[in-house]
Amino acid sequence: MGIRNLIRPTVFSILIFFSISFLTVLFQINSPLNRMENSDLNIGFPFIYYNQFLISGPLPNSGWNLLNLALDFGIIWFLTVIGHKIFKKNAPQQRL
Repeated sequence: MGIRNLIRPTVFSILIFFSISFLTVLFQINSPLNRMENSDLNIGFPFIYYNQFLISGPLPNSGWNLLNLALDFGIIWFLTVIGHKIFKKNAPQQRL
């Protein structure tokens, strides 16, 4: 597998990672599907890599878990590369 065969799945995995992270934020905001009872915000799937919470005062406390961030991205990258290989293997070959 050459470097060129890793560029496309890596770009796809970055886009998928950002999409999943954005969706985890959207599902936590005050919406009809999920009413927010507290001011906690947790980002990441399947592992939470960023959390924000309010104890007291106007400024929220927040923290990053870089191991969970790396695990989330690694899992998504691995699944995207495997999916891309399967798709390329099963796709019909184009002849020019």
